Amino acid sequence: MRGAMSFEEEWARLHEHAQLRLAGAAPIDGGGGAPGPKLKVTPSLLENRAGEADTVRDALRRADDATLRETGRIPEGLSGFSAAGAIPVFQERWSEQTTHLDELMDRGVAQSLRNAAGLMRTEDLAQADNAKGIDVPKG
Repeated sequence: MRGAMSFEEEWARLHEHAQLRLAGAAPIDGGGGAPGPKLKVTPSLLENRAGEADTVRDALRRADDATLRETGRIPEGLSGFSAAGAIPVFQERWSEQTTHLDELMDRGVAQSLRNAAGLMRTEDLAQADNAKGIDVPKG
């Protein structure tokens, strides 16, 4: 069993590990890294994905409208049957669930992606402003 390291030994080990990571010799996760393309997230990518969420949300709304329209016709064919009373219950439950999904797609997905894009832009501008003040020695 290995004994406890002194502070200096531990510091040297961590410092060496950090230098290797910065030099690209050791991946951050300690493994070999995933082969293939790397994920590149930009504000415009997030905004595009928010637009795709809006497209899904619009399709959900169309499906909701069609479902309610079509199921609204069912009770006519079931007049005299006790099952006819179940259709309005179904429609109410359906509306509650699709409204919930609509809100999730809007605020939970699309708006969150747009907020993240805005924060990325703000942070990028702040870092650019900070970098302007750095004096880089020439030569």
